[in-house]
Amino acid sequence: MAIFVVALVFGERKIKNKNMQAVLTLSEAGEMDRRLIERYGLSSSALIDNAAKGAFEIIKGRVSGRIVVMAGPGNNGSDGIELARLLHAAGHDVSMLYPYEKGNEENLSRRRNLPSGMAVVSSPSGFDTVIDALFGFSYRKGNDTILQNIENEIGEDALRIALDVPSGGIIRADITVSFMAPKLELYLPSVRGMAGEIHIFNPGFPEDELKESPERVYLLSDDDSEIRKIGVSDYKNTRGHLLIIGGSDEYTGAPRLSGRAAFAAGCGLVTVMTDSEKIRDENPSFMIRKPGSDLSRYDSVLAGPGWGDGNSDLFESAFLSGKPLVIDADALKFVPGHVFGNRAVLTPHIGEYKRLMKAMGMDDGLTSAAELESALRKLSGTLSAVIVLKSSTVWITDGDDIYIYDGANPSLGVAGSGDVLAGVTAALMAGGEEPLRAAVDGVILHQKAGRNAHIEYGYYPADELIKEVGRAR
Repeated sequence: MAIFVVALVFGERKIKNKNMQAVLTLSEAGEMDRRLIERYGLSSSALIDNAAKGAFEIIKGRVSGRIVVMAGPGNNGSDGIELARLLHAAGHDVSMLYPYEKGNEENLSRRRNLPSGMAVVSSPSGFDTVIDALFGFSYRKGNDTILQNIENEIGEDALRIALDVPSGGIIRADITVSFMAPKLELYLPSVRGMAGEIHIFNPGFPEDELKESPERVYLLSDDDSEIRKIGVSDYKNTRGHLLIIGGSDEYTGAPRLSGRAAFAAGCGLVTVMTDSEKIRDENPSFMIRKPGSDLSRYDSVLAGPGWGDGNSDLFESAFLSGKPLVIDADALKFVPGHVFGNRAVLTPHIGEYKRLMKAMGMDDGLTSAAELESALRKLSGTLSAVIVLKSSTVWITDGDDIYIYDGANPSLGVAGSGDVLAGVTAALMAGGEEPLRAAVDGVILHQKAGRNAHIEYGYYPADELIKEVGRAR
């Protein structure tokens, strides 16, 4: 993996992998499409042909039976029409569906030039494969009864394929082939499940022009991890000392999972600050301290796992310690009114994020990808902290750039998974990583461990996830 440092057009990127994919909003994608075609004299017709060829190569081994291509009135519809021609030429039984009579000149010309034996139907019902080429990035989500009726008519067992994006946030897909660059809307937590498998194909735009996102949003991959290797001379005192302020007699599991995950991530020492004797008895690897103890000896602090009610005094002690912080679970309710000076990572899941934004008097932005992007930046800037929003996709921001990890791994949606991520992130901070770097590396390590655990165990408790953290580390 080649790493480089360079001044970028939109500012200096903080996570510097030259292969990182830029993510575009739908409006950015439309503008970039127009701008690059004009700048480089690209042929729209050739781009459509290439897009269809790329989609054909991706799906040709997946489609079967009777196929219907639903073509809209614009260039996305033209992509679908050309794909239909390629599928027909390959011997498939292909029909066309045109829910909208209108079409641009390119679209109508391609309709007229399809093989004469290709049927035109009025419903997607009864087909084995349904291809959505209705709108792509040109569609703005709204109440479209035509799209809703189409969605209702698609058979339950049909394979669904979307070209560019699932149309209108209404037509669900099992496979999405996104052209030019990843589209931000695909990674909105509430929408991600509608896109299925996401494949990216560039139909002919200059690659260098697609490396930057005007909104500074980037898609993470495993190659973006920069976790420091543990050297042969390292020992417990050089690998960081983490303090976990958490746990109670009622909730002993959360700090145990966080602490064990921290060890698996390479931390040398873990202390738990708690009143619970049960936690002491259950965890011989941890040192136990009573609340009120001096915090100066620790390299980072994780606050919140297993607290339950109360504990505002413990939160204030963590805040006033000046130490790098990870704030999770029950500690998140104490965040409003604090500014963290770029030394904290907050790790809310969707429910905790909604509650935090309500307490902060902010719109959570969860109904639209562009609004979520803006809301997360605003929250991060207000708190001067890194935000890690946990869902099927993980969104990370320091208020400037946004990094998205497309996990789409439902096995990670298990009790204790968030405690593991918090422990891993806090361990990396104890080892010297800056908050944004630790957040990115922690998410990648957590996601790799989740994939490996799913392969090994199917669905699993968080204890098994910790084993895979150690192996993936």
